[in-house]
Amino acid sequence: MLDYDLSARGDSALYDFLYQRIRDDIMAGAIAAGQRLPSKRALAQHLGVSVVTVEGAYAQLAAEGYVRSRPRSGYFACELPAGEGMPVPTSAPVVACEAVDDGSDLTSSASFSGDAARLWARALRQTLSSEPEGEVFAPAPAQGSMRLRRAIAAHLRQSRGLAVDPARIVVGAGAQMLDVMISQLVGIGREFAVEDPGYVRLTRIYEACGQRVRHVPLDGQGVRVDALGDVDVLHVMPSHQFPTGRVTTIGRRYELLGWASAREGRWLVEDDYDCEFRMSGRPVPALLSADVAGNVIYTNTFSKSLGSALRLAYMVLPEELMERYVRELGFYSSTVSSVQQVTLARILEGGEYERHVARVRKCCRDMRDALASALRSRGDAERVRIEEADAGLHAVLAIEGVRDAEVLAERAVDLGIPGVAFVPLERYVWDAGNAPADGRARFVVPYDALDAAAVARFADLSLC
Repeated sequence: MLDYDLSARGDSALYDFLYQRIRDDIMAGAIAAGQRLPSKRALAQHLGVSVVTVEGAYAQLAAEGYVRSRPRSGYFACELPAGEGMPVPTSAPVVACEAVDDGSDLTSSASFSGDAARLWARALRQTLSSEPEGEVFAPAPAQGSMRLRRAIAAHLRQSRGLAVDPARIVVGAGAQMLDVMISQLVGIGREFAVEDPGYVRLTRIYEACGQRVRHVPLDGQGVRVDALGDVDVLHVMPSHQFPTGRVTTIGRRYELLGWASAREGRWLVEDDYDCEFRMSGRPVPALLSADVAGNVIYTNTFSKSLGSALRLAYMVLPEELMERYVRELGFYSSTVSSVQQVTLARILEGGEYERHVARVRKCCRDMRDALASALRSRGDAERVRIEEADAGLHAVLAIEGVRDAEVLAERAVDLGIPGVAFVPLERYVWDAGNAPADGRARFVVPYDALDAAAVARFADLSLC
């Protein structure tokens, strides 16, 4: 039986402290690969805590790939890559993924964008009326203003548990601009790998920059390392893959880090695009938190939370690439205006951004739960399941017995479900051989494309 001194938890939540202790034992080998963990009820009785506490700890361990669940058998420790000194990923504070109910009730796609617009408009007025003109209207450094980079570093420390030097942060006008910069930094004529299914535009961007692109399939643990071949750069979304929603397991993360460090000049681009929107438990630790060799280029965007029209993103470069950036790209003018940078810095510094994200997260959770309820009310509910629904800004519906996913998508539009709210996953597949092969048709359902009426219509959608 596992035995832990819960009085040593300090300010940590019980479930979080238990999760950390079990995680550390698995990492250290004290809990062997394949070993069955005690049942939730047995461990709860032994430790004198509630079953819900143990359930929360086990759920987080499963989400990160430290344990796996076998139906009617329990939880078993996963095998992790061998190696001494394997770092434990830095964990983000639990509060970063808990919903904060401030009385707002976001119930439609209009509220998603409207809340962000009001937040930005208010902060912009305050910036123009109270900030020094010399800061607001002076040209920003190529990397972005130091004030904003410090605010981003503080945000990463609070929300992702990352200790990042502001001097290694580069601010850019959207993720696509950063992808172009990354191409320039690593050199033209390299081979890039992207996930398939994945964000199709990435292929276009990297090819337009003169790179060769390989499309790498996924399995249940994430992108397949054995399919990478001899590529130079892998662009990966480990915390919440688009469009499948999968979370890369801890074992696969260490495989990726090992792959990157095995040869000089290899890089991992960690695209953490919607990491803040985990619906339960704590955020999954960033790949960067376990990178001791300096091979991870961390990228993130504010477009998912504040709206794509603002074009605000950033990356954290390893020291080697930061030196190259200063030497080779430091002549660029900043691609984000000083007014926008100061406004965003104010939002981050005052805690408004965190409160806004909490409201949006609550709205997404409510939308997900309403969608699940509508699907359960169907007479053929057993044909439909929601996959990877504990994180991110979209759900994936897997439906059995669908002859033509595009025809079903057209039928949904005719019923009144917006086309952008029910997108066949096959549209994000580059190589047909990399498509899911279990016979189910899958559809990507972004929460910000839904409202209450659209959700209700899923109960009436004919799947024939």
